[in-house]
Amino acid sequence: MSVYGETRRIMTAPVGGALATLVMLAVAGVRQGAKAVVNLRRTLEHRRVISQLAGLDDHMLRDIGITRADLRDAAAEPLGADPTRVLVLRSTERRVAQRLSQWARAGR
Repeated sequence: MSVYGETRRIMTAPVGGALATLVMLAVAGVRQGAKAVVNLRRTLEHRRVISQLAGLDDHMLRDIGITRADLRDAAAEPLGADPTRVLVLRSTERRVAQRLSQWARAGR
């Protein structure tokens, strides 16, 4: 190859690297934006579910294993947090406590 070709390649290589870096940053930004949109959509869906659960009567909520206070606590979670996590934790805690209580009574 001629000296001219080598000089041209050396001069354009940094530009190509910078362009590749910019493209990679743009792709990463789009990916993060898409994740943010998916997370926002999921959060809004979970808040809608909380709202629907609030429409149930206390007996139905008890059958599910949650209370109105649990719903209020879940709705009070920050916007970015998953409110259904609170409901799952509370329901699981009650179920485990009930089973432990039954197990302790049976062991007497």
